[in-house]
Amino acid sequence: MGTIAKSTFVVVGAGGLGAPLALALALAGAGRLVLVDDDIVDLSNLPRQILYRSSDVGRPKVVVAREALLRRGVAPARIEAVRTRFDATSAAALLHDASVVCDGSDDPATKFFVNDAARARGVAAVIAGVVRDQGNVFPVRVGDDAGACYRCLFEAPPGGDDVGPTCADAGVLGPRCGQVAAWQARVAIALATGDDPDGLGRRVWLFDDGQSADAPRALELRRREGCPTCAQAPTEDAA
Repeated sequence: MGTIAKSTFVVVGAGGLGAPLALALALAGAGRLVLVDDDIVDLSNLPRQILYRSSDVGRPKVVVAREALLRRGVAPARIEAVRTRFDATSAAALLHDASVVCDGSDDPATKFFVNDAARARGVAAVIAGVVRDQGNVFPVRVGDDAGACYRCLFEAPPGGDDVGPTCADAGVLGPRCGQVAAWQARVAIALATGDDPDGLGRRVWLFDDGQSADAPRALELRRREGCPTCAQAPTEDAA
Protein backbone atom coordinates (compact mmCIF):
# COMPACT_ATOMS: atom_id res chain seq x y z
CA MET A 1 0.00 0.00 0.00
CA GLY A 2 1.42 3.37 -1.02
CA THR A 3 1.12 6.84 0.45
CA ILE A 4 -0.13 10.04 -1.12
CA ALA A 5 3.15 11.79 -0.27
CA LYS A 6 5.00 9.38 -2.56
CA SER A 7 2.44 9.46 -5.38
CA THR A 8 2.58 11.31 -8.70
CA PHE A 9 -0.69 12.53 -10.18
CA VAL A 10 -0.87 13.59 -13.84
CA VAL A 11 -3.79 16.00 -14.30
CA VAL A 12 -4.93 16.28 -17.93
CA GLY A 13 -6.85 19.51 -18.43
CA ALA A 14 -6.57 22.58 -16.21
CA GLY A 15 -10.08 23.94 -16.61
CA GLY A 16 -13.34 23.61 -14.68
CA LEU A 17 -12.44 20.15 -13.37
CA GLY A 18 -8.66 20.20 -13.53
CA ALA A 19 -8.24 23.43 -11.55
CA PRO A 20 -10.19 22.34 -8.44
CA LEU A 21 -8.83 18.80 -8.80
CA ALA A 22 -5.23 20.06 -8.74
CA LEU A 23 -6.00 22.21 -5.71
CA ALA A 24 -7.62 19.30 -3.85
CA LEU A 25 -4.75 16.91 -4.58
CA ALA A 26 -2.09 19.47 -3.69
CA LEU A 27 -3.69 20.38 -0.37
CA ALA A 28 -4.24 16.69 0.42
CA GLY A 29 -0.47 16.20 0.29
CA ALA A 30 0.17 14.77 -3.18
CA GLY A 31 3.87 14.09 -3.59
CA ARG A 32 3.97 15.45 -7.13
CA LEU A 33 1.49 17.01 -9.55
CA VAL A 34 2.03 17.20 -13.30
CA LEU A 35 -0.42 19.67 -14.86
CA VAL A 36 -1.00 19.13 -18.58
CA ASP A 37 -2.89 21.58 -20.81
CA ASP A 38 -2.10 23.60 -23.94
CA ASP A 39 -4.84 26.23 -23.54
CA ILE A 40 -4.87 29.78 -22.18
CA VAL A 41 -7.08 31.40 -19.53
CA ASP A 42 -10.28 32.81 -21.01
CA LEU A 43 -12.52 35.38 -19.33
CA SER A 44 -15.70 33.35 -19.93
CA ASN A 45 -14.28 30.39 -17.97
CA LEU A 46 -13.40 32.21 -14.75
CA PRO A 47 -16.64 31.43 -12.84
CA ARG A 48 -15.71 27.72 -12.68
CA GLN A 49 -11.92 27.71 -13.07
CA ILE A 50 -11.10 28.63 -9.51
CA LEU A 51 -7.31 29.04 -9.76
CA TYR A 52 -7.49 31.92 -12.24
CA ARG A 53 -8.18 35.67 -12.02
CA SER A 54 -9.15 38.25 -14.62
CA SER A 55 -5.54 39.46 -14.71
CA ASP A 56 -4.53 35.95 -15.90
CA VAL A 57 -6.60 36.10 -19.11
CA GLY A 58 -4.47 35.16 -22.12
CA ARG A 59 -1.78 33.37 -20.11
CA PRO A 60 -1.14 29.58 -20.24
CA LYS A 61 -3.44 27.78 -17.80
CA VAL A 62 -0.81 25.39 -16.46
CA VAL A 63 1.63 28.22 -15.71
CA VAL A 64 -1.02 30.23 -13.86
CA ALA A 65 -2.29 27.15 -12.02
CA ARG A 66 1.21 26.36 -10.78
CA GLU A 67 1.66 29.94 -9.57
CA ALA A 68 -1.69 29.79 -7.75
CA LEU A 69 -0.72 26.57 -5.96
CA LEU A 70 2.66 28.02 -5.01
CA ARG A 71 0.86 30.98 -3.39
CA ARG A 72 -1.03 28.46 -1.27
CA GLY A 73 2.23 27.12 0.12
CA VAL A 74 2.76 24.10 -2.13
CA ALA A 75 6.48 23.42 -2.57
CA PRO A 76 7.80 24.23 -6.07
CA ALA A 77 9.32 20.77 -6.48
CA ARG A 78 5.86 19.22 -6.10
CA ILE A 79 4.29 20.91 -9.15
CA GLU A 80 5.27 20.65 -12.80
CA ALA A 81 3.48 22.64 -15.51
CA VAL A 82 3.57 21.08 -18.98
CA ARG A 83 2.03 23.16 -21.73
CA THR A 84 1.11 20.48 -24.26
CA ARG A 85 -1.71 18.20 -25.33
CA PHE A 86 -1.92 14.72 -23.87
CA ASP A 87 -1.52 12.70 -27.07
CA ALA A 88 0.58 10.04 -28.74
CA THR A 89 3.58 12.37 -28.81
CA SER A 90 3.56 13.29 -25.12
CA ALA A 91 1.87 10.41 -23.27
CA ALA A 92 4.86 8.11 -22.74
CA ALA A 93 6.99 10.79 -21.12
CA LEU A 94 4.13 12.11 -18.99
CA LEU A 95 3.16 8.67 -17.67
CA HIS A 96 6.63 7.21 -17.10
CA ASP A 97 6.48 7.64 -13.29
CA ALA A 98 2.77 8.35 -12.79
CA SER A 99 0.77 6.74 -10.01
CA VAL A 100 -2.59 7.92 -11.41
CA VAL A 101 -3.57 9.97 -14.46
CA CYS A 102 -6.68 12.12 -13.96
CA ASP A 103 -8.61 13.37 -16.97
CA GLY A 104 -10.63 16.56 -16.58
CA SER A 105 -10.63 17.57 -20.23
CA ASP A 106 -13.76 18.55 -22.17
CA ASP A 107 -12.74 16.56 -25.27
CA PRO A 108 -14.19 13.02 -25.65
CA ALA A 109 -11.30 11.89 -27.85
CA THR A 110 -8.82 12.90 -25.13
CA LYS A 111 -10.74 10.92 -22.53
CA PHE A 112 -10.56 7.79 -24.65
CA PHE A 113 -6.88 8.33 -25.30
CA VAL A 114 -6.19 8.76 -21.58
CA ASN A 115 -8.03 5.49 -20.94
CA ASP A 116 -6.14 3.59 -23.65
CA ALA A 117 -2.70 5.05 -22.87
CA ALA A 118 -3.07 4.46 -19.14
CA ARG A 119 -4.22 0.86 -19.59
CA ALA A 120 -1.43 0.17 -22.07
CA ARG A 121 1.21 1.36 -19.59
CA GLY A 122 -0.37 -0.17 -16.48
CA VAL A 123 -1.21 3.19 -14.90
CA ALA A 124 -4.48 3.74 -13.03
CA ALA A 125 -6.76 6.49 -14.32
CA VAL A 126 -9.76 8.53 -13.20
CA ILE A 127 -11.79 10.07 -16.02
CA ALA A 128 -14.39 12.71 -15.14
CA GLY A 129 -16.77 14.98 -16.99
CA VAL A 130 -19.47 17.59 -16.37
CA VAL A 131 -22.15 19.01 -18.68
CA ARG A 132 -24.91 21.28 -17.33
CA ASP A 133 -25.67 19.91 -13.83
CA GLN A 134 -24.65 16.34 -14.59
CA GLY A 135 -21.29 14.73 -13.96
CA ASN A 136 -19.51 11.41 -13.69
CA VAL A 137 -16.30 9.97 -12.28
CA PHE A 138 -14.94 6.79 -13.91
CA PRO A 139 -12.06 4.92 -12.20
CA VAL A 140 -9.88 2.67 -14.36
CA ARG A 141 -7.99 0.15 -12.22
CA VAL A 142 -4.96 -1.84 -13.34
CA GLY A 143 -3.20 -5.04 -12.38
CA ASP A 144 -4.68 -8.40 -11.49
CA ASP A 145 -7.72 -6.68 -9.97
CA ALA A 146 -8.47 -4.46 -12.97
CA GLY A 147 -12.13 -4.07 -13.80
CA ALA A 148 -13.90 -2.36 -16.67
CA CYS A 149 -12.25 0.48 -18.56
CA TYR A 150 -13.81 3.60 -20.04
CA ARG A 151 -14.08 1.94 -23.45
CA CYS A 152 -15.95 -1.02 -21.94
CA LEU A 153 -18.90 1.31 -21.32
CA PHE A 154 -18.73 3.91 -24.08
CA GLU A 155 -16.83 1.85 -26.73
CA ALA A 156 -15.72 4.81 -28.90
CA PRO A 157 -15.76 8.61 -28.99
CA PRO A 158 -19.03 10.01 -30.37
CA GLY A 159 -19.06 11.16 -33.94
CA GLY A 160 -21.49 12.63 -36.45
CA ASP A 161 -25.05 12.78 -35.14
CA ASP A 162 -24.02 10.99 -31.92
CA VAL A 163 -22.07 13.97 -30.60
CA GLY A 164 -23.85 15.30 -27.52
CA PRO A 165 -23.81 18.84 -26.16
CA THR A 166 -20.40 20.24 -25.27
CA CYS A 167 -19.59 22.43 -22.29
CA ALA A 168 -19.62 25.46 -24.59
CA ASP A 169 -23.00 24.52 -26.06
CA ALA A 170 -24.85 23.42 -22.93
CA GLY A 171 -23.08 25.31 -20.18
CA VAL A 172 -21.62 23.96 -16.97
CA LEU A 173 -22.73 24.63 -13.40
CA GLY A 174 -19.64 25.82 -11.53
CA PRO A 175 -20.48 24.22 -8.16
CA ARG A 176 -21.01 20.86 -9.87
CA CYS A 177 -17.48 21.08 -11.29
CA GLY A 178 -16.14 21.57 -7.79
CA GLN A 179 -18.18 18.67 -6.45
CA VAL A 180 -17.15 16.26 -9.20
CA ALA A 181 -13.49 17.33 -8.95
CA ALA A 182 -13.50 16.72 -5.20
CA TRP A 183 -14.89 13.22 -5.73
CA GLN A 184 -12.36 12.60 -8.50
CA ALA A 185 -9.59 13.56 -6.09
CA ARG A 186 -10.90 11.09 -3.49
CA VAL A 187 -10.97 8.30 -6.06
CA ALA A 188 -7.50 9.16 -7.37
CA ILE A 189 -6.04 9.09 -3.86
CA ALA A 190 -7.70 5.73 -3.19
CA LEU A 191 -6.19 4.28 -6.38
CA ALA A 192 -2.75 5.75 -5.68
CA THR A 193 -2.51 4.56 -2.10
CA GLY A 194 -4.51 1.33 -2.29
CA ASP A 195 -6.39 2.47 0.80
CA ASP A 196 -9.98 2.10 -0.41
CA PRO A 197 -12.26 0.55 2.24
CA ASP A 198 -15.33 2.25 0.70
CA GLY A 199 -14.70 0.89 -2.80
CA LEU A 200 -14.36 4.32 -4.40
CA GLY A 201 -12.12 2.93 -7.14
CA ARG A 202 -14.44 0.03 -7.95
CA ARG A 203 -17.52 1.89 -9.15
CA VAL A 204 -18.51 4.58 -11.61
CA TRP A 205 -20.00 7.59 -9.85
CA LEU A 206 -22.89 9.57 -11.36
CA PHE A 207 -24.03 13.05 -10.38
CA ASP A 208 -27.51 13.92 -11.68
CA ASP A 209 -29.65 17.06 -11.85
CA GLY A 210 -30.63 18.33 -8.41
CA GLN A 211 -28.79 15.53 -6.63
CA SER A 212 -27.44 15.93 -3.11
CA ALA A 213 -23.76 16.81 -2.88
CA ASP A 214 -23.22 13.85 -0.56
CA ALA A 215 -24.91 11.13 -2.59
CA PRO A 216 -23.64 10.34 -6.09
CA ARG A 217 -25.14 7.21 -7.59
CA ALA A 218 -22.82 4.23 -7.93
CA LEU A 219 -22.74 2.00 -11.00
CA GLU A 220 -21.13 -1.44 -10.99
CA LEU A 221 -19.51 -2.43 -14.30
CA ARG A 222 -17.93 -5.55 -15.70
CA ARG A 223 -15.42 -5.74 -18.52
CA ARG A 224 -17.03 -5.80 -21.96
CA GLU A 225 -16.21 -8.91 -23.93
CA GLY A 226 -14.19 -7.92 -26.95
CA CYS A 227 -13.04 -4.57 -25.54
CA PRO A 228 -9.85 -3.82 -27.53
CA THR A 229 -8.27 -1.80 -24.73
CA CYS A 230 -8.72 -4.48 -22.08
CA ALA A 231 -7.32 -7.09 -24.49
CA GLN A 232 -4.00 -5.25 -24.68
CA ALA A 233 -1.32 -6.29 -22.20
CA PRO A 234 0.51 -3.38 -20.52
CA THR A 235 3.88 -2.60 -22.04
CA GLU A 236 6.56 -0.09 -21.13
CA ASP A 237 6.86 0.87 -24.80
CA ALA A 238 3.19 1.71 -25.26
CA ALA A 239 2.07 5.30 -25.49
